[in-house]
Amino acid sequence: MSCDVFLSDRFRQIVRAYPKPRRVEIGKAIDRLQESLGHPHQRAGLGIRKLVRNYFEVRVGLELRLVFKVERNAVTLTFAGTHNEIQKFLKSA
Repeated sequence: MSCDVFLSDRFRQIVRAYPKPRRVEIGKAIDRLQESLGHPHQRAGLGIRKLVRNYFEVRVGLELRLVFKVERNAVTLTFAGTHNEIQKFLKSA
């Protein structure tokens, strides 16, 4: 299964606010996510977890999580933040 990965404008804006070392970590997590799409066994170490409906999260270190929405043949990264920030985001999504 081939999936395209998109970054929402909101996601880009949030990520730009992080320091460069954190942005590098985020980029690596996105790369690993993209490589694992369609290969369920590769996802085991990524810390992917279903949140609600078609929203999932992938961990970046201990505190930061990236939220993505799964659609037909595409994944869109929509938000980045801590556990509490993600809970607030999901209430508005």
